[in-house]
Amino acid sequence: MGIRLANILIGLITLWAIYIVVAWLFDLSIMFPYVQVEPEEIPMGRLHAIRLAVIGTFAFYGVMHLLQGSAEVFPIHFLKTFLFFLSIIGLAVAWKAQAGGTDVSLQHWALAFFWLAVALVLHFASPPRYRRYFRKK
Repeated sequence: MGIRLANILIGLITLWAIYIVVAWLFDLSIMFPYVQVEPEEIPMGRLHAIRLAVIGTFAFYGVMHLLQGSAEVFPIHFLKTFLFFLSIIGLAVAWKAQAGGTDVSLQHWALAFFWLAVALVLHFASPPRYRRYFRKK
């Protein structure tokens, strides 16, 4: 059941991602879940969260490479690592903005928790050999 749920989530997110890329080719900017916006209307908090999640994911795999050398990375591991960073950094960006006096929308908080839930589903649904990727054998 868990693997089926993970595959459904991955399939839906993949279809959404393909649609977003194709829409951009036709000059349509769409934010998650499905809100058409002008490119300059995308909230800076979301842009910072995505940028820092990419950098955090790179740092994670860089550290793992330096500590344990090169090894095969399964796509599910990369996906859940990125989504974990996206959710945690999204929460940190929202917390920092709110602490600075900026009003953070409920949607921003909900998106961060949504991506955390997806990352957790992927983690618990993935086979143990994928979860133990960076442990010593």
